[in-house]
Amino acid sequence: MSRLVRSLRLAAVAGILLGSAFAQDIVLDSRVFDIGNELRCPTCVAESVGESNAAIAREMRQIIQEQLDEGRTRAEILGYFQERYGDWILLSPPRRGVLLIVWLLPVAAVLVAGGGLFVLVRRWRAAADEVAPVAGEDLARVRAALAGDDPAGAISAEPAPPAPRP
Repeated sequence: MSRLVRSLRLAAVAGILLGSAFAQDIVLDSRVFDIGNELRCPTCVAESVGESNAAIAREMRQIIQEQLDEGRTRAEILGYFQERYGDWILLSPPRRGVLLIVWLLPVAAVLVAGGGLFVLVRRWRAAADEVAPVAGEDLARVRAALAGDDPAGAISAEPAPPAPRP
């Protein structure tokens, strides 16, 4: 009988511990997830700490909750993780140093592409406005055909035969 009682106690303790582990996200403050959404999960790089269900992300959310309970600000908490993991941990990298390239490169690319497109459009419009050179005798034949007298017989009134289809 004592073995059965021990087993039931052990099962009850395991159930309580397991239940509290699953209920962890429910008791956390909403600010924990707001701050966690600014941090990259070290395990699953494509997700934030607020979205990830990895063990390290749960631990990081617990640390955020503890620091909020201690009265730390958002900037202090982000600085805490930045000290331990570096700038990489922030989903939005700071705008300084080498990481400044991450922010400036897209802007520079848009400006260069816009400038290139502007130059191309100007060239195309200039080419469209250009008058093609015409030989004098060709111009005389066209004028004669428009006037109705075709002395050279080069332009006929009959329509040209249709081109063969491929």
